[in-house]
Amino acid sequence: MKKRLALVTWSGLPQGAESERLMLPYLADAGIETEIVDWRSVDCDFSKFDLIVLRSCWDYHLRVAEFIGWLQRVAQTTPVLNSIDTVLWNHNKFYLREVETLGIEIAPTVFVNGSGQITLSGWQEIRSWKKSVVKPAVSASAHKTWLFDSEAVPDEDELKGKMQGEPFLVQQFIPEIATQGEISFIYIDGTFSHAVLKRPAAGDFRVQKEHGGSAELIGPDSALLAQANQIAAKLPQVRDSLHCRIDAVVRDGKLVLMELELIEPELFLGMAEGAAERFAKAIAKRIK
Repeated sequence: MKKRLALVTWSGLPQGAESERLMLPYLADAGIETEIVDWRSVDCDFSKFDLIVLRSCWDYHLRVAEFIGWLQRVAQTTPVLNSIDTVLWNHNKFYLREVETLGIEIAPTVFVNGSGQITLSGWQEIRSWKKSVVKPAVSASAHKTWLFDSEAVPDEDELKGKMQGEPFLVQQFIPEIATQGEISFIYIDGTFSHAVLKRPAAGDFRVQKEHGGSAELIGPDSALLAQANQIAAKLPQVRDSLHCRIDAVVRDGKLVLMELELIEPELFLGMAEGAAERFAKAIAKRIK
């Protein structure tokens, strides 16, 4: 009997992203019937599937409560990957505080609760940086992310006003993002698969394609790959997950972790030979 798989997308990509479509032949060869389904579809009975894999559900951050509620409902009848525990841990960027306690270097960050005050030491740190990036704690694709320099530090009311009362992060801007780019290390089933270098458009700091950024396949040197593997080894959320993207910037030969993408990252499967097949095989191994 064939297994049934849902690859979850959103209404803006009813046929899924390229990475999903590239996997379809390999999933079919494994005897898996696959549907690409909008997570908000009212016509879909998700209980009919043997496995649900989150892929291009790229509007979840705009509907977080609805998305988490949907996850909790469908998980009552069908396994979801990555796991709900991992999604809940990863969806709020405050997870970076926990990551830092494990000895993993992150961009210097001040974490701000939406209703709390920024401490004096927090302000001193922010004012010491030449440039700072502000981003919501729950966000994707650089949504509501902006940059200011040390000559134009906003006051607390302005910061909180722009964040509309939501928790947010103020991070030191890492200039190497603009000069060297950001590396995405893609892991499939806990194992390194391939890496992509993302660069922002001239005059911008955001590396996402929708903001004019570019991406190219690279072969990271052994020292950088070893560092990425060390990050993965320290985090069960990476080791145990079907897929993960480690986004980092190289500073003085060391990786500075920007984010862990464990919910619905673009995996650039079309850029790396064999990557779509590897991902399909990892899914086939986990479907029951």
